[in-house]
Amino acid sequence: METAQYEPKNWYRMIQIRIITLCISFFLLNSLIGENLYGQNDLHFSYKCENEIIKPAKVRILLKSSDKRIYNLLTDTTSRYEFSEKNYFKSNGKYALSIWFESEKYGKDSLIYDFELNGEEISTSISISFDYREKYIKKKDIYVKGEKVLNGYIRLNKYYDAPETVEIKLDTYEIGYEFYKGPFFTIKNNSKDTLYGEHFPGYFWGTLSYVRNDSILATRIGTLDYNFAGSPPLYPDSTKIATVGSFGLTKKLVPFEYRFEVMLAKKYQGMGNGVGIYKEQPNFDWWAGTKEYYKLKVLLIKYIFLIFAAKKSHELS
Repeated sequence: METAQYEPKNWYRMIQIRIITLCISFFLLNSLIGENLYGQNDLHFSYKCENEIIKPAKVRILLKSSDKRIYNLLTDTTSRYEFSEKNYFKSNGKYALSIWFESEKYGKDSLIYDFELNGEEISTSISISFDYREKYIKKKDIYVKGEKVLNGYIRLNKYYDAPETVEIKLDTYEIGYEFYKGPFFTIKNNSKDTLYGEHFPGYFWGTLSYVRNDSILATRIGTLDYNFAGSPPLYPDSTKIATVGSFGLTKKLVPFEYRFEVMLAKKYQGMGNGVGIYKEQPNFDWWAGTKEYYKLKVLLIKYIFLIFAAKKSHELS
């Protein structure tokens, strides 16, 4: 039996054709399904209905994706519900939340809320809640309480990796005192953008998580105090101190693995929930808002922080 022989030129030609075919197939597949080429985009969804309107109340929340798929986030009569899912959003583009709410005692309404994903998000949170409270009515230059109405709230946050030009590290020189504790972190803005804190423009209050085997065991948010005096944002080529909450957390961290995470924004996102009136009606008001944040993180591995021993802390770092 004769063995087939291939000329070198024909063999190379076959390999080239094969590579080109695979590249075209990959491109067409991603074009058809709109796959997120930048990385995963996780989802955290939460729903809450205040006690006064729980029974009987029905809610249905659907998510329509950019590729026309429809996902049922919630259809129930429950008062609270939440879930998280890794790599939930598979495509970029325009999305729509369709929300129906019905309270047998207080009324019903529906709303469609549009938003867009550009593919660079690392996670997205969707929070929807309802309550029944007095409507504030503007009379001349003041607001007065009126009749109670149903209120629906849509809070959507999109999170991105912080740019490499923004650095964060443990500050081993800051000592603090009894009411302003460690650990302290220094944020250095080497970018050309002015950056703002999550709660106030010039304050950077983050969270500290206990980590084991890449899993978060618990997260401390500290205390948030919205009575702080004004402070300028983080300008280019400048630094700011970041803490756990407004006042820090502890004088001493036991040996463990920790992750500190703080939010930054390219423009001030507003204090608190930051939602504004979206659709105002006589008996049902909708409030909605979308925010965008950078997530800036630093990992501390087996670290002991002693607030009264700055020199020792400096040696450990």
